[in-house]
Amino acid sequence: MHNDDRRNILKKGGALLTAGLLGGVASQAMAGEHRYKQMRAFAVDAGKEGVCATCRFWGGIRRAAEDKKTVYCESLGWCNNPESHNYQRTTTPITGPMKSWRKWEAL
Repeated sequence: MHNDDRRNILKKGGALLTAGLLGGVASQAMAGEHRYKQMRAFAVDAGKEGVCATCRFWGGIRRAAEDKKTVYCESLGWCNNPESHNYQRTTTPITGPMKSWRKWEAL
């Protein structure tokens, strides 16, 4: 076998190995990201009154579904309602019931 043949075999083998490793890493990263997105949102019924997730003063990461029937929450949040006993405290999306609750405008 000539040196040129050996070099070509090593180059092709190295290229295949690199492609395989990168493909495996990329697919695992995508699967991990998908799994993370599925696990991180907590669904709350948008019609539920008196809970933080549906209150205009709650400062957590959330989004309303397109049909406005569900609120997807992704974190704890701050209560920004000066009338609430939880004012400037961290609360969960389902903390409640609150008498000082006000409906979130996005709903």
